[in-house]
Amino acid sequence: MQQATRTRAAIVVSLWIILACTHARAADINLSGTVVASACTVDAETKDQTVTFEQARAVDYPNVSDTSEWQDFALTLSSCPASTTQVTVTFTGDADNDDPTKFANTQGDATGMALQIMSRDHITEISPQGALAVNVDSISRSATFPLSARLYTPTGYVTAGEFKAVVQFSFTYQ
Repeated sequence: MQQATRTRAAIVVSLWIILACTHARAADINLSGTVVASACTVDAETKDQTVTFEQARAVDYPNVSDTSEWQDFALTLSSCPASTTQVTVTFTGDADNDDPTKFANTQGDATGMALQIMSRDHITEISPQGALAVNVDSISRSATFPLSARLYTPTGYVTAGEFKAVVQFSFTYQ
């Protein structure tokens, strides 16, 4: 009798395990993500850079599109990983009210002047929210954006005062 009870108990437990297993279901878990290129190092001279223009006289800008001399500067990145082959810089700042392709004087009291930024070869103009891409040098693992800036009058009506435009930049790595 005791043997029969044990056998029945084993059968009941086995059936319970089988029934429990039949209620188990397989589930798929979908995981996704993005693999991005590693960042380069922004050189110290590039961070918080100030481009200074020679003193300008308001009377020297009587016509629309009059400009100051170009002032060259560069944004330089180094220690780029081997997987990074191109870097894009995006410029942000306030657009000038009279010429939205130029950067506004946001912290000075001079009027009628804007900031024009171009590639150093003066072929590509950089406007607010504009971008520029360069290839990473495969040997030095660096990327340089040679640029030029100048004061520009979109109106020809310039008043004396201080000129300060703030242009921020961010990098995207490919």
